[in-house]
Amino acid sequence: MTRWSVGRGPVGLTVNSDKNVLVVIACERKLQQFTTHGTQLQTIRLQPDIELPNQVIQLSSGQFVISHSGGTQHRVCLVDDKGAAVRSFGSTPGSGPTKMDKPVGLAADEHGNILVADQLNNRLLVLDPTLTSARKMSVSLDGGLVRPSSLWYDESRGRLYVGESRGKRVIILHNA
Repeated sequence: MTRWSVGRGPVGLTVNSDKNVLVVIACERKLQQFTTHGTQLQTIRLQPDIELPNQVIQLSSGQFVISHSGGTQHRVCLVDDKGAAVRSFGSTPGSGPTKMDKPVGLAADEHGNILVADQLNNRLLVLDPTLTSARKMSVSLDGGLVRPSSLWYDESRGRLYVGESRGKRVIILHNA
């Protein structure tokens, strides 16, 4: 077992293409990057308009995408190395085509699209790489999605793994 100290309340945890560990510290509004041996490589302090960050992924371009949902904003943001939102999708919480309600899990597919678990709307969204448009991913299963919360895209197999916080199951979508 290996362990190392991070900030208070780590919530989002992922591994990037360089095999470094990315950790979101929600209550401190920061993103940290570590080697798998625990050497800290980078800390990015997120700007105040990124409220309650949930998850992070790193795109092949090296840029970070963060989901967050706080009191006023429920968005997915492309952030720069200063922690500022360069581009974003979403706004106040809601269920319309340009709104989300507690976006949490994130993944990127082989085309650079951003996959989002829109938890309180019980849906998955596919955002284009520029974060300018979204479409609902069609998921046909009994009872539909129940609070999707975590995503992982297996590019080698073309599978999207979806963890549900209330549905108590993991769903595997083939050719997602």
